[in-house]
Amino acid sequence: MQMGSRMTNLMADKPFPEPVDEFNRYRIGIMQTAYNPAEQEVKEMLHLIAYDISTLDAAGQKRLRLVAKTCEDYGVRVERSVFECDLEEREFSAFWAELSALIDPECDALIAYRLCRGCVSKTLSAGLVARPAPVLIYLP
Repeated sequence: MQMGSRMTNLMADKPFPEPVDEFNRYRIGIMQTAYNPAEQEVKEMLHLIAYDISTLDAAGQKRLRLVAKTCEDYGVRVERSVFECDLEEREFSAFWAELSALIDPECDALIAYRLCRGCVSKTLSAGLVARPAPVLIYLP
């Protein structure tokens, strides 16, 4: 499954009748793209954010929702509790302060790994790595 070439319709196991690009994949309903992190263009640093929020009580469940929503505002979910955030340092500082204020440091964990542009280009991946496509517009 590659962008810009004929992509197979996974439901019907047939190729789509037209080349798939970043624009028309939304029109034909493709919501995920094959993803190779090493091919990603990065502004300055790619930040990999991971968290573990205690959900033993209602307050923890609320913190989990708030942390996840905040991460979605700044980056792309790559696993349940892992986000890639391509942010400039100023944006990352504001994001980190916002996240840090949401967690309970006594029972939650939050970590950020910074990957420079050169390190991102050396990222390895195996198997089907799919990344959710950015949402262009929400319709009621």
